[in-house]
Amino acid sequence: MTEGPTARLRALQIEERFKGEALQDIFVRSKKIHVEPSLLIGKKLGRATSFGKNILLYFNGYVIRIHLMMYGSIRFEKEYSKPFRQVRLALFFPKENLIVYNAPVIEIDEAKRLEKWLHENYGIDPLTNWDEERLKQLILKEKERKIGDLLLDQSIFNGIGNILRNEILFRAEINPEKKVEEMDIEEIEKLMENTKFLCKKFLELKKKGKGIKPILLVYNRKICPKCGGKLVFYRQEPNKRKTFYCPICQK
Repeated sequence: MTEGPTARLRALQIEERFKGEALQDIFVRSKKIHVEPSLLIGKKLGRATSFGKNILLYFNGYVIRIHLMMYGSIRFEKEYSKPFRQVRLALFFPKENLIVYNAPVIEIDEAKRLEKWLHENYGIDPLTNWDEERLKQLILKEKERKIGDLLLDQSIFNGIGNILRNEILFRAEINPEKKVEEMDIEEIEKLMENTKFLCKKFLELKKKGKGIKPILLVYNRKICPKCGGKLVFYRQEPNKRKTFYCPICQK
């Protein structure tokens, strides 16, 4: 699953390559088309950005939303490198093309309308609309929920995926099974601090072309780097996501 920092990186790469370029043609395969795609032809890419795991491409009042989820990919190429049946979006520019393969979500709409929907349905993205006080209030409203589950709720933690979830909880020294009502303000603030830090760190490494594996402390690991004890692995309910934690360091 694409996480927020990866979506952000792809948006930056798209903007660097295509900003100011006029769209020559478009092919799209999606049910979320709210305006005629041909209206974008001839318009220049004004900017590319991200909001959580969503990649947003702006064309003079219109926007294309891309969500890659688990198996989607974006490539810059002149010819299709994968079977045409896998193409979900193709944007044709003068020098090269932007091709999206296997992405479950491609949406085209008026920019203002789609932005309104995004802000109504998604929460705080550490890389675009960080608001510590609002995030704290959103967390505190979910008293009965386990924090390990809450971290994957995109209406609260926008852009956080499973790898980030595990690493944030370990660094904040919080057990994934702990309910919000059992946490004190200091723990919540520590959780938010690590959320922002790790998202920025992931993006920083990706921009340098480096992998994130060297900074992963618990994800797919067996031994706790702090106490040397054995990490516990299980799939947390209700979504059965891979979970790694230290029963000694995370209370």
